[in-house]
Amino acid sequence: MHSRRPAPDQATRLAALRAFCDRALDDYPELSRYDEFELDFWDGIDFLRIADDWVRHQPKDGPKALADGFVFPTVWDDLEDRRDQQRYGLQYRVCDAWVTAHPDAYALEQICARLRHMLQFAFEDSDYPLPTDEDGPAYYRRRPDQAWAFPDVQACINRLSNYPPTAAWQAFAEWLLDGDWNREQPPSTPDEEPTKVADAYPYVHQEIERIALGLLEAGRLDYPRFVRAATTWGRAMMFYTDDTGLDSDDVDMDRYADDVLDDDESSHSDAPTTRAPAASHPELARFTVRYIEDALAGLPDNAQKLADTFRSVEVYQARWLLQALAVVERLRMTPEDFFERWADTAAVLERFLLLQALPKPSSAELLAALGGFSRNSLLTALPYAGQASRVVLDALGWSDLQAFQREYLSIALAPQSDWGTDLPNTLDETVGVVDRYLLDKALAEADPNHLREYLAALAPSPWAFPETRILLDAYQGIGRAALEKKLTRHAQAAMRIYGVLPVTEADDVRQRYLTFKKLHKDVRKYGAERQANSHAAIQAGLENLARVAGYPSAIRLEWAMEAQIAEAAVTAAHIDGYDITLLIDGLSPTLHIGKAGKTLKTAPPAIRKHTAFIALKMQQTGLKEQIARLCRTLEAMMSSGETLALEDLKPLLNMPAVRLLMEQLIVQADDTVLGWLDSTTLTVTDLEGRQHLAKKNLRIAHPFHLFTAGQLSAWQKEVITHRRVQPFKQAFRELYLLTPAERDSGLWTHRFAGHRLKSKVAARLLQVRNWSTSSVEDIYYESKEHGIYALFNFLDTGHYLSETEHVTFDTIAFYRDHKAIPLEQVPPLLFSEVMRDADLLVSVAHAADDYSSSNETLQRRAELVGELIQGLGLRNVKCAGHFLYITGQRANYRIHLGSAAIHIEPGNYLCIVPVGSGVKEFYLPFADTDQKMAEVLSKMFLLLDDMNITDSLILEQIQRRE
Repeated sequence: MHSRRPAPDQATRLAALRAFCDRALDDYPELSRYDEFELDFWDGIDFLRIADDWVRHQPKDGPKALADGFVFPTVWDDLEDRRDQQRYGLQYRVCDAWVTAHPDAYALEQICARLRHMLQFAFEDSDYPLPTDEDGPAYYRRRPDQAWAFPDVQACINRLSNYPPTAAWQAFAEWLLDGDWNREQPPSTPDEEPTKVADAYPYVHQEIERIALGLLEAGRLDYPRFVRAATTWGRAMMFYTDDTGLDSDDVDMDRYADDVLDDDESSHSDAPTTRAPAASHPELARFTVRYIEDALAGLPDNAQKLADTFRSVEVYQARWLLQALAVVERLRMTPEDFFERWADTAAVLERFLLLQALPKPSSAELLAALGGFSRNSLLTALPYAGQASRVVLDALGWSDLQAFQREYLSIALAPQSDWGTDLPNTLDETVGVVDRYLLDKALAEADPNHLREYLAALAPSPWAFPETRILLDAYQGIGRAALEKKLTRHAQAAMRIYGVLPVTEADDVRQRYLTFKKLHKDVRKYGAERQANSHAAIQAGLENLARVAGYPSAIRLEWAMEAQIAEAAVTAAHIDGYDITLLIDGLSPTLHIGKAGKTLKTAPPAIRKHTAFIALKMQQTGLKEQIARLCRTLEAMMSSGETLALEDLKPLLNMPAVRLLMEQLIVQADDTVLGWLDSTTLTVTDLEGRQHLAKKNLRIAHPFHLFTAGQLSAWQKEVITHRRVQPFKQAFRELYLLTPAERDSGLWTHRFAGHRLKSKVAARLLQVRNWSTSSVEDIYYESKEHGIYALFNFLDTGHYLSETEHVTFDTIAFYRDHKAIPLEQVPPLLFSEVMRDADLLVSVAHAADDYSSSNETLQRRAELVGELIQGLGLRNVKCAGHFLYITGQRANYRIHLGSAAIHIEPGNYLCIVPVGSGVKEFYLPFADTDQKMAEVLSKMFLLLDDMNITDSLILEQIQRRE
């Protein structure tokens, strides 16, 4: 084994330097101000000043010690403790700062020696082996880029590229570019692709260019050496310029040369940033063009290496496409065997066939040149020709397919999807939505024979797009049965496609609409990411269905279908002397059964199996589902503050269920008047009984609108007085306003911070409330109306929310365009609804036994109880603070509004276990009952009439209170 160890004089210098760095941790205030080694510990520290101090104390050997300290690092695993790690971190950064600022001959010698050793003995040096799964000599079976402590190969090349091009520098640069050291890496497995040492370092473009330029200017880089360097360094030696029609889509990675590991984290040195290279030297660009021309002419030789070298190239001149096409012609490639047989050669050609831009004046010249190629070669190149594909179509005599190709690709390569993804699973609701006018026009223009041959030629290529092909078939009425089978497996692409099927019968649109609604419910069983993507796919499918059925939007389709469902409802039947009527009692559809003027509680067995009765039962179920859907729609409209123009509202009010629901909600007409809606006259009656005709628009009022109008309490009293039952919480909905502390905090709120939650319960609840929970870094709710994301942050988590048993709520923040926005800029309705979700999350998923409800929840409950006491004329009960006080005949009682816990005055606990949430025998002003509030009220009514309590366990507790 080959080891590179410090010579005795170097070891002496290194020991002195280590001692200095150890003392510096205590002597320099900026290094000793923290007890804990934080991630940003090194930020802002002037390492070069510390290096200068060292050199002042050691003027003779100090500079050499710093160069030695840079190239002879300590193995991280050999560091004994945190202090040792800090000392090494300081030493490396001080040395790095010095050798970067003072590129002297000794430092160059040492950097070149270290780099030469690492490259020559990449698989043999035992100084810094990485652990492996096997014992014995297999330690060297590793990636070279992972085999060294800092400075690694990249860091050394980076420093070398910035050194003055002295004779010693030039000699080493020649050795580095020539690549005689570039041996094949021993394979870890028998089927592993062979790689060489340099293959591990693809992102050294700027450094290699500076080194090549230095040699070129010294007259020591000719074309043969360029070829050897390109063979060694691959795409790092490719120098593209605009006039050659070539560019690269490689991402310039962060500078890794300044990184040094700190446990499992990376810190960054303050060493000067390396300068960006100027535009490629013309001679280097000419060498690159010549090399590419030779490489294309020499295919398929060395294709595997060339596939990596050219994998990032972009072409902007048609001459490269023509040269690649000449290779296709020479090798007699076909669409069927292009990738199947040629693999690496095809990977090279694909990059040069893919023309990124084609000015219109150049199209005629390209068309003429394409005339010299066979039809087979043109078919092979077509899927890869980029902007030239339209000219290839003309060359094939398929100009009639131009419009079809545009539509075909616009469907398959939809917004927010990557190249070749083909109707991906995505949150984008536009993916797969068809422009019927353009597609109809394209299909009408296409010659059927040409279209068939075109699709056949694309079949073996990345343009095959099987899901898009299924969509095109479905659009023409083909393959419905297979598509519906995929729907049963909840395939997301099938959801998007299902809407494009032609309408086949009168009830087809309604049945497909109901299928989509069922799918929306069914996919809730999946995880957050699949559920969100499925909902987006369903929305795209509904949009396609709306266009096929002639509706301007999916929401108009929804309203029309719900109206049809209501109009088609069978509401009465006469069976064997029994009259059965389907009525909406309150907000629940019920069957009223009567005979000879008498009402029956249940249907007699004689009629239960009758077809007409079964139809009414099914209609009852359907109406329940419709009301539930409409409630969700209307509540979402209230939560977002959405306004409806009257022309959009009128079709919605054609549905009896909507009229019933809307007339129990407080609305705001024309952004001013608050009141009850008369759906027949479109008038709004305010608190004073005055009627106002809605002229422009209407919205379902949010409690914030009532609050800002100064009418929240009055509307609560109005709801109770007239014993209205709202379809969801509106007047008594929890309202969350910014607190002074939140205004001071600016960008986030700690309102619910510190609450410990059951993670599985929290995850499920968030999914139901339409929050994304794909990972703990991305627990967010998207407000499309405002372009704002609300983010919940949790502590004590794994990667997924439910990965650990418990999590701790932390902060809540709001973002627009990936930037946190001040809480004061968050729309008040959005802020209130997000806080309401957070409150619900904490109250339902809390892990602590002593959890108490939020102030907003207790305030709404107190308001509700207060209005009920007054509205129902209840005596011997009052609400004060967070408690109900009841004066009974047996005792006096106190009920907590948050926990529903009962105490017999002055302090004895009374245990009453609720029997369940089945039947509600008392009035509440909203249908989506707050179960804890229902428990509080049930206990209140029980204790108000405590003389009629017969339960022995309850009586025993009351009687022994003394």
